[in-house]
Amino acid sequence: MKFLIEILKGIAIGAGAILPGISSGVLCVIFNIYEKLVNSILNFFKDTRKNLIFLFPIMLGIGIGIIIFSKLIIYLFENYQNQTKSIFTGLILGCLPTLLKKANSQKGFKLHYLLFMSITFLIGISSIFLEKFLSNNINYESNILYLISSGFFMSAGVVIPRCK
Repeated sequence: MKFLIEILKGIAIGAGAILPGISSGVLCVIFNIYEKLVNSILNFFKDTRKNLIFLFPIMLGIGIGIIIFSKLIIYLFENYQNQTKSIFTGLILGCLPTLLKKANSQKGFKLHYLLFMSITFLIGISSIFLEKFLSNNINYESNILYLISSGFFMSAGVVIPRCK
């Protein structure tokens, strides 16, 4: 049963890796496996058997999630664009209470958190407008600046939940 639950977590993480606005890193935090996942990968060869037993069902689930949801997301965006965007907005907003509870559980809420949240929000909004502006002027596949910034934002979505 535990194996199946870990596969289901992996499917959700795999889906989060490809679905817009959903971070697989945040899902790992919500599932309370982020620290163990990072440590298992970083120390894989220290205890290979133990780490493999932990990682295998999650990685299997991630692969299944990516395969299933990549086809599904294409279909949904082609046929139900507004509804699909609304669902993702709801999923993002629905994760906020859990993240706030987790972030405030150790030290409590600090006023400067609002500053960081505002800056992050402005960066997100700016990137949306920048993409709209650049989409008319560039070929994404051949623009190195676009590829570097995309890689940075993707990496930040996975690494930032680890920061304390």
